[in-house]
Amino acid sequence: MDTIHYFADSRDEQDYVLHSEIDNDYLIHLKAEQSLIEAMNWHGGKIAKYRFEVNVLPKSSKLGINNGRIWKLRIWEGEKGMANGSVANYDREWQLAPSKELVPHIMRILKLYN
Repeated sequence: MDTIHYFADSRDEQDYVLHSEIDNDYLIHLKAEQSLIEAMNWHGGKIAKYRFEVNVLPKSSKLGINNGRIWKLRIWEGEKGMANGSVANYDREWQLAPSKELVPHIMRILKLYN
């Protein structure tokens, strides 16, 4: 699947081939990275104005939230980004406890991934 680029100035065929090869290499790298992330059981999504990432174990564990499969969970305000907008963080224990507003969203995440 090649990306098509439209250039304002004229280019020769070799330039188009070069861009096509770069795009293919990037897509292959991106697909490999996505496969690795999925193999490591990382998942992510969006609930309301929040984004989240979750790492899921193959089976329930003492390390998980409520002894479940989720052992890493990070929630942040989507517009602020992960670094500046974190509102909850669980990494084997609550490092940044969620507010009461987040509890219904966390329950949905637990239901989905536990």
